[in-house]
Amino acid sequence: MNTNNQRKGVAIIGTKARGGIHAVIENHIQAGVYSDYQRYVIVSHDDGSMFKRFYVYFTALWTLVGLLCRGKLAICHLHGSHKGSIYRKALFVFVCKLFNCKVIFHLHGSVFARVYDDATVFYQSIVQYVLNSADSVFVLSNYWANYVSAITPDADVNVINNFPSPVFERLFEERQFNQNGNLSLLFLGYVGKRKGIYNLVDAVSLLKQQGTTGFTITVGGNGEVAKLQQIIEERELCDYFNVVGWVTGEQKYELMKSADVLLLPSHNEGLPIAILEAMSSGLAVVSTTVGGIPEAIEDDRSGLLIKPGDTRALAEALLKYLINRELVEDAARHARHRYDMHYSSTVNTRMIKDVLNDLTEQRLAVSQ
Repeated sequence: MNTNNQRKGVAIIGTKARGGIHAVIENHIQAGVYSDYQRYVIVSHDDGSMFKRFYVYFTALWTLVGLLCRGKLAICHLHGSHKGSIYRKALFVFVCKLFNCKVIFHLHGSVFARVYDDATVFYQSIVQYVLNSADSVFVLSNYWANYVSAITPDADVNVINNFPSPVFERLFEERQFNQNGNLSLLFLGYVGKRKGIYNLVDAVSLLKQQGTTGFTITVGGNGEVAKLQQIIEERELCDYFNVVGWVTGEQKYELMKSADVLLLPSHNEGLPIAILEAMSSGLAVVSTTVGGIPEAIEDDRSGLLIKPGDTRALAEALLKYLINRELVEDAARHARHRYDMHYSSTVNTRMIKDVLNDLTEQRLAVSQ
């Protein structure tokens, strides 16, 4: 370990709430992104009451100030999205700059563009302050790189693809592709309108009306779970759905192992970690043409993409894989190849480490 890097560490600041951002932070740590540095993980947001969220935030701010005052940090890696997250990160950025600490702002927000375009001038100015003040801005795809560069031309933007936990990569070697029996479909994500779960229910209703059988959909996620279960019961679709709620760890691993296709008909996205988990573990993908998804999934090659909200197209995509199981295996193999080339932990860990090392050298040059 470089002694300068050891002396000047990295603070990783982000949410502990269930979801993709927390998963990305955990995956970075597991993959050894910060292995050359003293690492300080600071939780700035969590699920819970307003009081709890305020307490968590100001504790994080106090912790950051303490580390900076003691000269422990060279870099602060901030993970944020939109709305309240931007305001919270703006104060962190301001504090870091007071101490000449380098800042990476890692943008995850799936609806960041929509919120920014519809926002007040004040909110937009805060966003621009965060992006322009950061020494490096990480985004999840070329789509988001182009958007951020358009609103803040002076920002130093780097495309850093999310990557899943390396444990999912081993599933591909173990996978036995299912040519017979029921097709096992898997939805992983927040249960709500944005992820397209209700479009999926509508699509299954269409397939039921056509007499289509031979598949089951497992739904893993938090959010409007009770509402979803009620709708499924009202439409008499219980034979098609298995709602298991939030899943992590071994349960998630087993679901990925037993599934054939990942379903994520989202209306807004950055680049979902669930899709990258599917690509790495050997699942075909049915998703939508939003955010960075078309950069990861090649339509009709490594998966099937539809326009968001197009229920009939979603039903047709499911039927296509039901009728021809060889297409599922072909898509899964193409997806894994694309993952190895662009989205693996090895490729993206190296890219992040390069940025960390460059910023550390800049920080040391200024301090000398």
